[in-house]
Amino acid sequence: MTTGNHRVDERFRLARLARGLSQGAMADMAGVTRQSISGIESGRWSPSLEVALALAAALGTNVEDLFGATPELPALDARLAAPALASARLLLSEIDGAPVAFPLVGDYGFVPGFRPALAHATSTQAEAAGSLIATQPIATLRPSVAVAGCDPALALLAGPLERHRPPTGLVWWACNNTAGHRLLEAGTVHAAAVHRRASEQQRRPEEHEVVGFAAWREGLVVSSEHAGSVHCLADALELGLRLVNREPGSEARRLLDEALGALGAEPTTLPGYGTACGAHLLVASSIAAGLGDIGVASEPAALAYGLGFLPWQEEICELHIPRSLLGTQEIRALLDVLAGSELPAQLAAIAGYDTGPCGKVSEA
Repeated sequence: MTTGNHRVDERFRLARLARGLSQGAMADMAGVTRQSISGIESGRWSPSLEVALALAAALGTNVEDLFGATPELPALDARLAAPALASARLLLSEIDGAPVAFPLVGDYGFVPGFRPALAHATSTQAEAAGSLIATQPIATLRPSVAVAGCDPALALLAGPLERHRPPTGLVWWACNNTAGHRLLEAGTVHAAAVHRRASEQQRRPEEHEVVGFAAWREGLVVSSEHAGSVHCLADALELGLRLVNREPGSEARRLLDEALGALGAEPTTLPGYGTACGAHLLVASSIAAGLGDIGVASEPAALAYGLGFLPWQEEICELHIPRSLLGTQEIRALLDVLAGSELPAQLAAIAGYDTGPCGKVSEA
């Protein structure tokens, strides 16, 4: 898959949206015409230094952040703490003044431990979603962006959000498209990361801004043992391979049911069809651990575990953001991160991701 470049005019547009400003309001604040703002955002012309300074001052930022070149960090040598695959992503730490690299491969690519909580419930009974629940805070509540979606790369938002000015937390609720839409409609998240077929007509609800996150392929993940003999779903069925399934409501489950229907196969006859993993990486991890032979997940998840992958469709993941939240501190931080250089670099470092959509505002 190809990697797209991050356009300068999208950085400016996202900075404007992050502050909840229309093109007209932006023009009034900077003392320029609305046509000038439109021209910059569409890429028809570049601002003069005088206009760039006025725009930066109106947005409370600097010209370099809006229109400057992406900085390049110097290369360095680090001692490996464990064996690494070629082009592996790494965590870095300085030990006694020398950099040490920890490769993010397999299960080391996500956190297998308990996530730290900010509070615990004081209620003595289970409560339904949407109800009020009494809590006892464990840590001080601070501004945090709540995002719902199943793309494991959403976790990459945490780093640049922490380094944002002011620092902003991330509450990532991993769930499928259906659940993400439901949470967004209920007003319980700031944004929902929804993925769709790349060939599907883009739809933008009137009350939402839609900003691209990443693109990737979804398809059949196959264990290393059977990768050489499975070239399609029919081969897996003939061999009686065991499935690691995704939960109902997920795009992966829909794709699988569609593929089984095309073959005239009954889903319940597929060993493991009744299983339900709630994440792409969990499907790949389960297959790599020998708990199953096949599953439907994203290509980056398959590649992270060195598994076989048969692509079924191109996917684009987009963030749906209610317009009513534009201008809030949380959304400003989120859009600043999408407009920056760190997130696309993080995405590009993971095999299987296309950064082309990152930070692109939907015109639909």
